[in-house]
Amino acid sequence: MAAAFDSLMPRTLVVIALVAGIGCQLKRPDTLPSRMIEPQMEASAPPRVAGLNVTLVRLLDTQARAHIGRRMLRQEADGELVEDPVWRWSSAPDRYLDTALRLELTSRPDVRLVDAADAPALAVTLLVWHLESSAVTQLVGVIQIQLTAVDRTVREELIRDSEPVSGELPGNLSTAAGRLLHRLASEGITRMVTPRAARAHQ
Repeated sequence: MAAAFDSLMPRTLVVIALVAGIGCQLKRPDTLPSRMIEPQMEASAPPRVAGLNVTLVRLLDTQARAHIGRRMLRQEADGELVEDPVWRWSSAPDRYLDTALRLELTSRPDVRLVDAADAPALAVTLLVWHLESSAVTQLVGVIQIQLTAVDRTVREELIRDSEPVSGELPGNLSTAAGRLLHRLASEGITRMVTPRAARAHQ
């Protein structure tokens, strides 16, 4: 028995060495390291104006369409959206939009952000957030904004805007995204709190 065991030992060691060698030679799939981009947003700070009619609003959870996530999206010439293999946002884009809305709401003299169940409710959904390339590359954003009044009447608007992006990524995408988010938030809130007739005379 001892002799048989001793004769098997070298064979076993050879098999183990061969398996280990094969494992070391297996090639790992090529993967590109992800790189992050975060929009640069700054809050404007206009002075409070005495005697101005102030609209109270409660901001609901800002949402986004299911296909909008941290992966950078590009729209192909045929309209198909594809994910960039390298670049992604540092957080979900709807979180950036929520920040832009809160910055806008807290800086405007004609709106006051409150946490009261009986205040008009503002709901915002990010519908589009991707890069488009034609003559120039631009970041495109579309939001749906709804204001539900105390009497349950609903006003709804779609806001579309874009911002050119220069050079290869990241280029100025960080500042471009911040500017675009700011404009979407500002225009959306303006349409909700300013009567249509008053906007027509501006």
